[in-house]
Amino acid sequence: MKKILLALALISCNAFADLSVKDFHNKGQSESTKTYLKGLVDGLNVANATMASEETPPLFCYPPFLKLSMHDYKKIIDLGIREADVKSISRVNVDSILLNKLIELYPCGYN
Repeated sequence: MKKILLALALISCNAFADLSVKDFHNKGQSESTKTYLKGLVDGLNVANATMASEETPPLFCYPPFLKLSMHDYKKIIDLGIREADVKSISRVNVDSILLNKLIELYPCGYN
């Protein structure tokens, strides 16, 4: 029974492993997409803050007092999608698009 539960847990985790550009466009207003993006943003920010606290250069640096909303992050993703190579966009997920745009928009000086 434990093996079945573990297998189901792994399958369910894999189902939400990433968010495709297609799903971002088609399901952008769904609660599951909003929750996914919130987790993605929180994860990127925690990882970035952890790097900085361990004296490792962070990937991106927000300007002081900048507070981005979820709407702002969606606009950043949309910008990244528009700028991406059209041929390869179907193979790219929203995670990498957001991270790359944050690095580009908010450089730290050592990226």
